[in-house]
Amino acid sequence: MRIESLVSRPAVRAEASESLMAAARRMWAHEIGALPVFEGDALVGIISERDVVAALALGASLETALAAHMTSVPATAEPGEDSVTVANRMLDLGVRHLPVVEGGRAVGMISATDLLTLVAWPERHPQDCVAVSA
Repeated sequence: MRIESLVSRPAVRAEASESLMAAARRMWAHEIGALPVFEGDALVGIISERDVVAALALGASLETALAAHMTSVPATAEPGEDSVTVANRMLDLGVRHLPVVEGGRAVGMISATDLLTLVAWPERHPQDCVAVSA
């Protein structure tokens, strides 16, 4: 199945100059685990819950800019990609979120949880469910 129906659009986003605290609050408020990071309209990184925790564990201030702790030039996915391909990319990279880019422009996010819905709740996507053998 193509991931386009699973993509969170538009993505809740952050600016590279924003603080770790601002990003943490936004993730908490929207109940999400990562934010694509922009400088203007350009996708420049991704910041995840794990990145924020690691930054704080290493002594970063809550006011530190995201640019200091984000993953720069993140791996991405495209809306037309197959869900299994995207899931394998995420596993290979050890990540739980990927920005989704279409025509060179970030259009949303895909998470491991989004991909799990195909297996765990096939009634949500009955025409697209993935068969899992016991």
